[in-house]
Amino acid sequence: MKRLDAIYKCRLCGKEYVDCSTSGEKSNQRFVMDMMYRAVRQKKPEEVMEPTLYECHSCGDGSYGVADFLGLKVKDEGATE
Repeated sequence: MKRLDAIYKCRLCGKEYVDCSTSGEKSNQRFVMDMMYRAVRQKKPEEVMEPTLYECHSCGDGSYGVADFLGLKVKDEGATE
């Protein structure tokens, strides 16, 4: 089974991480475009686990940075890493 992981990258510490995942039941391209359109218009997400374009990231040393949404990466849950 495949899923889409929302990948973020912190501007301060540079760490990339997964914030949430979706099964990608909608068309993947349309899902990303709709989400970005709502974020630009500063509307609330429609999906429960819909990523936002920015979020606060705790860098681990007491610092806090701004993390940018990079995109949705396909992950096969049956594959080993």
